[in-house]
Amino acid sequence: MNNQVKGLLYYYTQDLMRHGKIFWTILIAMLIVLSFLAYFLIDVGATEFYWMMPFATYTNVCIIAFQSVKKDIPFGLKMGAIRNNIFLSYFYFFLGYSLFMAIVGNTLQLVTEGMHHLFGVSNFIFSHPAMLLTDNWLTRTIIDTFFMFFLMALLFLVGLIFYRSGLIGGGLFLAAFLVVSLYGLFDGWLIDAFANILPDASMLTFFILFLIGIVLYMFSYLFIKRMTVVQKV
Repeated sequence: MNNQVKGLLYYYTQDLMRHGKIFWTILIAMLIVLSFLAYFLIDVGATEFYWMMPFATYTNVCIIAFQSVKKDIPFGLKMGAIRNNIFLSYFYFFLGYSLFMAIVGNTLQLVTEGMHHLFGVSNFIFSHPAMLLTDNWLTRTIIDTFFMFFLMALLFLVGLIFYRSGLIGGGLFLAAFLVVSLYGLFDGWLIDAFANILPDASMLTFFILFLIGIVLYMFSYLFIKRMTVVQKV
């Protein structure tokens, strides 16, 4: 890893520190409030609280990946960064950030579950895709890392399409994606695909998603090598 890539990574991480503190503060505050509500409503009928930790972290990485195109790449180019180094730096950043979010999110869930067990909170249920497999900290962390990298690569590519093609080109891309998705839903083949995949889901399923994410990210190089500091509108 050369010094320019290290410098870009440092810039990405420093820029994220403030946003990360805000994100985790809000998430932890919501978790504490709901935990207290669950504690006081244990004996009230069949009251149950459901919390899907990945929903928050998955949303976060999508936003970070999409916004990074408009916010960080033009800055890197203005500072004289080589496009190959920008490409490499984002690969390392996406992989590292996905792993970081997975570790922190699942550690927070593990600590919260321990506190719930200590105080007898039995009506607060954590949901996670790992429930399809073996639901433990390691499995959840691996699944989240694979899936979040895939999401970041996908949203990064979408961001590049918007940056290079403007709102019209990006809008046409999303419209085409929406049409195909709706056709798949109404025709039934998309529902059948999920129905066939979910019951047989394994760690290999999420690893394949990770590989697809790598392919998507490799494809983004075609856009990065033609990037300019001027965004199309």
